[in-house]
Amino acid sequence: MATCPDCFCRVDSYISASSHGPMGHVHEHPKDVQETTMNDLAPVEDAMLNGDLFAKAFVARKHSALNRVKPEYLALAMRKIDAVSEREVVFAGRRMLMLSSNNYLGLASDPRLSQAGVEAIRYWGNSTSGSRLLNGTNDLHEELERKLSWFKQVETVVAFQSGYMANLGVLSALLSKDDVAIVDKLVHASILDGCALAHAQVRSFRHQDMASLERVLNDVGHKANKLIVVDGIYSMDGDFARLPEIMALARRYGARVMVDDAHATGVAGPHGRGTADHFGIDEPDIITGTLSKAFGCIGGFVGATKEVMDFIKYNSHAFIYSTSISPSVTASLIRAVRIIEDEPQKRVNLWACTHHLLSGLKSLGFDTGVSETPIIPIVLGDEITMFELVARMDADDIFASPVIYPACPRNKPRVRISLCAEHTLSDMDRVLDSVSRHGRDLGIIQ
Repeated sequence: MATCPDCFCRVDSYISASSHGPMGHVHEHPKDVQETTMNDLAPVEDAMLNGDLFAKAFVARKHSALNRVKPEYLALAMRKIDAVSEREVVFAGRRMLMLSSNNYLGLASDPRLSQAGVEAIRYWGNSTSGSRLLNGTNDLHEELERKLSWFKQVETVVAFQSGYMANLGVLSALLSKDDVAIVDKLVHASILDGCALAHAQVRSFRHQDMASLERVLNDVGHKANKLIVVDGIYSMDGDFARLPEIMALARRYGARVMVDDAHATGVAGPHGRGTADHFGIDEPDIITGTLSKAFGCIGGFVGATKEVMDFIKYNSHAFIYSTSISPSVTASLIRAVRIIEDEPQKRVNLWACTHHLLSGLKSLGFDTGVSETPIIPIVLGDEITMFELVARMDADDIFASPVIYPACPRNKPRVRISLCAEHTLSDMDRVLDSVSRHGRDLGIIQ
């Protein structure tokens, strides 16, 4: 993949992270590492030379930077949940305040969605047992797409099996080797994967840097087919894309715009429609999103004009060759759209908690980066301090997520907090009390 000369495309991070494992690069602490000797690796290297594909897995495990992370810290990265409610989870027999879920409106455990799903199972069964182009379309799928089209204010919406598949499906169908995708360097991995599957030319611009974007547009030129791709809300920094400026530049240089609105749909704007609603502008040329966050289920969607969506339906392998969303999930999603439209108080409370926690963290002296949404990072200078803060919050029965490279820059590990409409201001005060005590003890704040 090509990259803008003065920009860094995050695809490089995914490539370089392949030797570090799922949590990416971590600081080296030799005393915590079991050294790998040449004698350990000799049989494996011989196997690789003789064509054993699986030998690389052993080598990667022996060299993984995760070996340098204390086991008790690694245990914080994949905690097994025993039970859930709207704002709490049960982990290891403890009831904990959940600050790590994408369940923005608390619908994942809403009994109304569950009831809709149960009724659909009784009528339609467990699965459609087919792709949408064969036998996998029923009244529920068409109703869901109509409701999402109205909600997102676009002409046509097509539902996919997940947000990842939606991005993969639209980009791999729409782009080709002759087209140029111009991406913010912090876009979601599914966008990079979709561009790679399409064999498209990829250029990146610095995060939120409109001058960098314009340089790329000018360099690509007016004659090339261009698609600018950004996230509506960035999942690790919690900032909105500068969509009005991006749209203006796109018009000036003859480019189309696609927004992955996964973290904004249902959350942002006076009607909860997402990033464009937040800024009071029309939707971009292509809008994608997930149905696993604010909607509390699973699935994804792509929205655009009818002509574009007809093209996607008949050219997207992700759509053509996958079994459609199950009837129970589709019925639950239809109910979720109605709740999101009818109960704006959920968003009101979500944003009240967001502003309360964000302002409180800033006043204490924590670095929350550029966050302006219910995704709030506590950015720290080193990974050990970050893991220690997460561990101490865990001891206070507060469930937050540790994030390290490649999910964020190497020098900016963070505690990632994401809020839910079912949280209360008292919950936020509890979090502020916990992090203020531990932050002072760890020397993060004064």
